[in-house]
Amino acid sequence: MKTVVVPIGKERVDLRVPRDAEVLSLKKEEVLPDLSEKIRESLNQPIGAKPLAELSLGCDSACVVVSDNTRPVPYKGSEGILQPIVETLKASKVRKICILIACGTHRPMTEKEIREMLGDTAFEEGIETVNHSATDGSALRCIGSTRRTPNVTVNRHYLDAEIKIVTGLVEPHFMAGFSGGRKAVCPGICGQEVTYGFHSASILADPNATSLNLEANPCHEEAVEIAKMAGVDFMVNVTINSGKQVTGVFAGDIEKAHRAAVEHLGSHVSIRLEKQYDVVVTQAGDVGVNHYQCAKAAVEASRAVKRGGKILLLGNLTDPDPVGGENYKQMLKQLADSGHREFIEKIQSPDWIFIPEQWQVQMWSGVFEKLGNPKNLISCMPQLEDLEAGSIPETNAAALVKRLPDEGNLAYLQRMAEYVLAAETTGHPAPDVLLLPDGPYAVPLTI
Repeated sequence: MKTVVVPIGKERVDLRVPRDAEVLSLKKEEVLPDLSEKIRESLNQPIGAKPLAELSLGCDSACVVVSDNTRPVPYKGSEGILQPIVETLKASKVRKICILIACGTHRPMTEKEIREMLGDTAFEEGIETVNHSATDGSALRCIGSTRRTPNVTVNRHYLDAEIKIVTGLVEPHFMAGFSGGRKAVCPGICGQEVTYGFHSASILADPNATSLNLEANPCHEEAVEIAKMAGVDFMVNVTINSGKQVTGVFAGDIEKAHRAAVEHLGSHVSIRLEKQYDVVVTQAGDVGVNHYQCAKAAVEASRAVKRGGKILLLGNLTDPDPVGGENYKQMLKQLADSGHREFIEKIQSPDWIFIPEQWQVQMWSGVFEKLGNPKNLISCMPQLEDLEAGSIPETNAAALVKRLPDEGNLAYLQRMAEYVLAAETTGHPAPDVLLLPDGPYAVPLTI
């Protein structure tokens, strides 16, 4: 056996794995020196846009869109991206500043979570911090339609602001190619109905709606069209390395600066494979706060596993509900009851009535298609120990390995993972095992 360090959110476990298991990690990108200075420089010398100070001069109100805590964006403190933006706006005499949290269809953040993510800046005088709600009609306004979306609604706090600023993180995204840029608006601050088009079964079935691809990607194209309809005056996005350290700051025009970030990432976010593996071990990443978000890591791991192989997915779920919202649970049950192939046929049927969050279950279906059986995905997540049998389609390792008295989450997670690995790798010939310590942030590509 050998020991491999696997990050689990902000923590880590030292996982014992078979000695001949392969470990493939992203190359560590260089960290930006003098980050605070680089952020301010990007605001003053943006890509394809006027400096933020010039754009905001004479404006009475501003809206700054921030990601929620499912994304590890460095917002807080003197080396975060929020404080310099707010200071620039205040220096330009902007009187009313709204920080709008792009929750999309996720749950609203608590005040404690907001303070932990954004710091004191979000609570300064003259600043209002608001959770976006995709279902609150009073907070939304229709701005028109697209070919796929007949009723495009966007948060009114954003639409009413004289200067509109979006922020976020650019990394691989399993539907939209890359995150960041236009996604702060769509789906970040749009009404629930917008997701019916943006995350429709037909869009997600398109082979171009996949990681690392923007060309002819319908998910990307819809988001760009809606962001332009809503209007974006300035964008600030970052890239980070596997250690969550900032490697690039890209500010300015929402399309030009976003493209620059995508080009900067280049080959840093992919791992080249010469073969596929019987067993792939991965982790859910910072984004994996609940079962819903863990789909991202499973989708990327499915690129590296053989047909009929197995994926071992590690996660330490921090959300109050470790599974996700009620719609998601309902769709998971339909998937478990009908099977992945029948489920896909059902949601692509012309008479199917769209259910929010079905998109994530559609992505799980693709994983199960590759594995051949949902039970070939094995989830090692301590928070699922009390889950009712059949609530999730895959194998729940917490049902196989019981928690010891006073055993903490990480120790329990490690013991589950090592138990499952031992069970799956015993035999002759021994199966090929691959560890992907970077989880959803690394995209395996077979040569």
